[in-house]
Amino acid sequence: MPPISKLRWRFTIAASLIFLLDLIGVVYQQTWLHAFDRFVIGLVRQPLSHQLTQGIIAVTSSGNPQPVTWITLIAIAGLVIARRTRGALFLGWNVLVWAGIGNSIIKHIVRRDRPTVDRLVAASSYSFPSGHAITAMLLWGTLIVLLGWTLRRHRCWRWLLIGVLSIWIVVIGLTRVYVGVHYPSDVVAGWSLGFVLLTVTQWYLTRFGDEL
Repeated sequence: MPPISKLRWRFTIAASLIFLLDLIGVVYQQTWLHAFDRFVIGLVRQPLSHQLTQGIIAVTSSGNPQPVTWITLIAIAGLVIARRTRGALFLGWNVLVWAGIGNSIIKHIVRRDRPTVDRLVAASSYSFPSGHAITAMLLWGTLIVLLGWTLRRHRCWRWLLIGVLSIWIVVIGLTRVYVGVHYPSDVVAGWSLGFVLLTVTQWYLTRFGDEL
């Protein structure tokens, strides 16, 4: 696996700045952040049919801890069987440690309350950052890295994989706003922090040229 590109590092630095700006806006209750949240909520929370709403609830539920844990464990088992133990470590660390434990720690430090709008699903704990958004970025982003490298000789399939999983990451985040359990800034924070952690973990595990 080649080293992380300069472009990827630039995106990682940008994601770090976005997360820090988002965090400052939340901690100091900046008016520009409230305006951003109101604007995006107005775009996302449009009245939809009962069938579409149920579909969105099903999509957002796919990012809950139980299905994510099962997907992760099955993928880890597949990687171990394929003798890609470093890839299994990459996936397990990103999803179970960063997205699970790390996200929970940040939530309890920032302690942002969830939106007070009508919620379509139950949600507990604090709001910032979005656990579903960071988990989606770390789970599916890790699979993009691992499977993208496997499909490097099949460019059409590789870009199809990247496109589909990238759209899924975005969709999972937007559903959290639609069902009323997160502010858009929570979701942006989850995406950006997840991207940073994805890059850092990949760099650490491949810094000596070892493949995932």
